[in-house]
Amino acid sequence: MPSLRAFILGLALILLALIQLSATSPVPAVDAADCKAPTPTLPSKPVATTPTVPTVTAATPLPAAPPANQTLQYVALGRGVQNYTCTSIGSAPVALGAIATLYDGTALATANEAEFNSLPPLAVYVANPKLPASVASLAVLGNHYFAADGTPTFNLSSKGKILFAKKNGDVAAPANANKGPSGTGAVDWLQLVAKPGYATVGLQTVYRVVTAGGNPPAVCPSVGVISEQYAAEYWFYD
Repeated sequence: MPSLRAFILGLALILLALIQLSATSPVPAVDAADCKAPTPTLPSKPVATTPTVPTVTAATPLPAAPPANQTLQYVALGRGVQNYTCTSIGSAPVALGAIATLYDGTALATANEAEFNSLPPLAVYVANPKLPASVASLAVLGNHYFAADGTPTFNLSSKGKILFAKKNGDVAAPANANKGPSGTGAVDWLQLVAKPGYATVGLQTVYRVVTAGGNPPAVCPSVGVISEQYAAEYWFYD
């Protein structure tokens, strides 16, 4: 059996050999220029998509959107009333016009079109001053009303644009459209275009779609003006 002295001597010889090997084979130097931090890969930014105006299947559908040479400018939620006149009890109501506040839903429609499309059936049941947070958070885009001569007018006062319009297409709302608080049904979907001879600014076409409420009763319950609550989407092009 080897002595302790012989074992220690052997271990010392092994260590000496390792030291000599490391001295003759140094680790290659690394150029400082090669010591660069890796280039970070940034996540790609989602590409915004232009929302598409809803359509309804009909024998004679609305003219396709967008119209030639026009692009989408604004998408609005309209909340107001459709007015009708009644000359006698039991007579058929006659359309008088509408008054509505237009809320700017362009960003919401672009980010989540399905969520925006869900708003009219909700908003029609809530009075304008008490609209739900999802609607109240939308800035006011302008107003919709009928001029003294009966011209449908869309005054986007917050943008300095106004459309004096005439109806260019009309189709009944889908059978499953929300009938509104009175249960009388949803008003038609429309396409309106700029009316010749009027001082329209910055807009050429508007679609009224996803309507909720607004239809009159089948016969007049009283004499005078009756108002039906309604909500709808308005898509503006230029």
